[in-house]
Amino acid sequence: MKINNLNNYFFYEGKVVGLHKITSSHQTAGRRGSLNISREIPTIEYYTKNDTVNCDQGELKLITNFNINEKITVLVEKQDDSHTKIFSLFYYWIEYNELILVLLSFLFIFGFIKNFV
Repeated sequence: MKINNLNNYFFYEGKVVGLHKITSSHQTAGRRGSLNISREIPTIEYYTKNDTVNCDQGELKLITNFNINEKITVLVEKQDDSHTKIFSLFYYWIEYNELILVLLSFLFIFGFIKNFV
């Protein structure tokens, strides 16, 4: 469980110092052309004992709703301090596969209720 994994991290206070827009292009199967998808990756700054550390979060997530200078909590792995995560709903708690399962379950339950109730 993810709540048990929190013991593997140090917690630091930090903030978002930048947002980098990343655009990727994908070829579509049925159409001619490509599909461009843009996301913003936050650059974070956190404070350890006597140091200030800047790094990119580096993961493309479905929802990135951060603002510049927004205060955040940063998780730094105890075994490897180069692995950091933002402690938020879509950066720590919910992964893509979990989100897809929740949405499919919701659609199934909604369809069942709509048709049989």
